[in-house]
Amino acid sequence: MSTAPRIQPRAEAICLHASAGSLTRYGEPAKYQGGLYRIADDTYAWLVPNGSWGETNLGLIDCSGTSVMIDTGWDLRCTREMLNACQDITDRSPIDQVINTHADGDHCWGNQLFKDRHIIATHACIHQMHHMQPLALNALYHGSSLLRHVKLGGIDQFGHYMHEMFRPYDFSGVHITSPNQGFSASKTLSIKGVDVVITEVGPGHTDGDAVVHVPSRRVAYAGDIMFVGVTPVMWAGPIEQLVAGLEYIKALDVDVIVPGHGPLATQADVQNMLDYWHFVHEAVARRFRQGMAPTQAARDVVFSAEFQRGPWADWDSPERLLTSTYTLYRHWGAPARQLPGKLGQMNLMRQQAMLACELPHATPRVMHLP
Repeated sequence: MSTAPRIQPRAEAICLHASAGSLTRYGEPAKYQGGLYRIADDTYAWLVPNGSWGETNLGLIDCSGTSVMIDTGWDLRCTREMLNACQDITDRSPIDQVINTHADGDHCWGNQLFKDRHIIATHACIHQMHHMQPLALNALYHGSSLLRHVKLGGIDQFGHYMHEMFRPYDFSGVHITSPNQGFSASKTLSIKGVDVVITEVGPGHTDGDAVVHVPSRRVAYAGDIMFVGVTPVMWAGPIEQLVAGLEYIKALDVDVIVPGHGPLATQADVQNMLDYWHFVHEAVARRFRQGMAPTQAARDVVFSAEFQRGPWADWDSPERLLTSTYTLYRHWGAPARQLPGKLGQMNLMRQQAMLACELPHATPRVMHLP
C-alpha cells in the first residue's frame, strides 16, 4: 500500500480559531488542523479532522450584517462547537438563513438550533429528511454494546463498528427540524449585494444533494458530493448523476472548495474523486457482468491489486465501497434476491464492519475489534 502524504488545507486559508488538541473525535491523530478558517473575504469553513463519520465540515457566509450558515452538525454539541468559534462574526452578522446541502443527519440534525430562521434545501432533501430518526441511532448505539458479545455471523464486529463510530455523538436531545423553504433545480439568494447560488445536483450521494456557490468570493460548498482523504459513499445514485455533480463543481470558477468531509479542496481533488468513481464504476460493472453477488464484487475490488495501487487505498473507510456497490447493482436491475431485504441497511453495515475488520490498515482504527 502506498504511503499517503499528510493532508494540509490550502495555504491561502487562515485558521482563526483552532480546535483544541491534536486528536480527532475518535482519539486518533489529526491529519490537519481543525477549526474555523477564513477562506475568502467574510467567508468561512469549519473543518473537522479527519472527516470520518460525523466529522462534518460546515460553512458561514457573512453578508455585512446578516449571515448564512451551510449545514449543521450531527448533534447539538457539535453544532454549538462551531457556533462558539464564530461568535465574534455572528454577533455582528447574526445567522438569518441556513442551507442544508442534503438530508444526512450529520449535515442537518443541528437544525433545531435555528428553528426560527429560514432553512433552505431542495424539495428532495426535505422529503428525505426523516428517513432516519435520532432516537433510532441512539437505541442502536446503546444496543450495539451488547451485540459486541455475540460471536456469530460477524455480529460482534457489527456491534463494535457501530458502537465506536457513534461514540462521540449524543442523539438523545435531537429533534429533526425540516427546512421551511424548498426549491428544485436552482435558487439564488441575493443578500446585501452577495449572491449565494444553490444548485441541485442530486440524486447522487443522496436524493437531494445541492452545491452552494458564492461567485464573488470564488468559493463553493460541495456537501457530500465531495470528500477529501475519505472514501465517499453513494446511497442514492445513479452514479452518472453523482459524476455530473462533480463535473459541475469542477467547472466552477472558484479558488476554494469546501468538501462535506476532509480538508479544503482544489480542482485536483475533484479530479481524484472523479477518478475514484470511474474506477469503481468500471471495476464493479466488470464483476456484475461476471455474475458476482454485490458483496462478493465489492470485496473482490477492495482486495484487488488494482485498488491497492490507487490513492483511494489510503482513504478513510474503504469498506464503504460495499454500500456503493449495492447501489450500483440496484440501478443495474440486479435480481431482488441480491439486494437488501427488510433489515437491509443493518445487514449492509454488518457486511461493512466485517470488511473493515479484514483491512487492518483501514482508518479510523477504532472501528477494528481490539
